[in-house]
Amino acid sequence: MPFSENNGLSLIRVVNALGKSRREKLLEGYDLKNYVKIFEDREMMSTLRCLFDNDLNVSATARALFMHRNTLIYRLNKVRSVTGLDPCSFGDALTLLLLLALYRAK
Repeated sequence: MPFSENNGLSLIRVVNALGKSRREKLLEGYDLKNYVKIFEDREMMSTLRCLFDNDLNVSATARALFMHRNTLIYRLNKVRSVTGLDPCSFGDALTLLLLLALYRAK
């Protein structure tokens, strides 16, 4: 689980081990103001957490959240429109996770 700080070598623990200057260097080129809208929204974060826990599988995530697949896609499109990152793409999902870990480490 990428959000947990208690399970082995999680991304959050790795980011917390970096110095402040290195964390700031990683954030260069990213305006966290756009991401805060997602990171501070409990519903969006629970949706993303479930998506990541289900290996970016939209159908499995919709089932786990007990919601219609189109509702989930609507939420994921909102994340994409706010951040410019597609949470269903591995690279973009990894970037979202890294930015979240850096945001939480501030």
